[in-house]
Amino acid sequence: MRNLTESEKVSRIVQSLEDELNGDLFLRNLNNKVGRIKAIRKGFGSALGRPDAIAWVELDLHVLGVKSFLRVPILVEAEDAGIYAAKDDYEMFFEREKLNIPMIVVSKPGSQKLKKEYNAQANVRVTMHQIGIDRVLIE
Repeated sequence: MRNLTESEKVSRIVQSLEDELNGDLFLRNLNNKVGRIKAIRKGFGSALGRPDAIAWVELDLHVLGVKSFLRVPILVEAEDAGIYAAKDDYEMFFEREKLNIPMIVVSKPGSQKLKKEYNAQANVRVTMHQIGIDRVLIE
């Protein structure tokens, strides 16, 4: 495999993500569309992505009669130095991005139906998996 620039690596990784993941999500037994996965590139040229790419998993579900929207990321970073050099990327991501986490409150009978959004602090565990670029980019 020839030496690729950082931009070329990221472009090819995003293409692999799009080929593998982009599309709608369905419940197997109901044939109902419940969400989608969309891979996007964050950085272009010399601009840093932090991380380089994200596969957003979005779910639209009806839970207890409430339409609930969940949006969570799968972060992807092209980092020759490896797993220990990627910490800044996920920290910067969580500083600027908002995740959508639904919560349903079941209250007393006859209660008014309300919807309210809040910003919350969260304790997030990031599980990192390191793989060689040769496993992603096949020439």
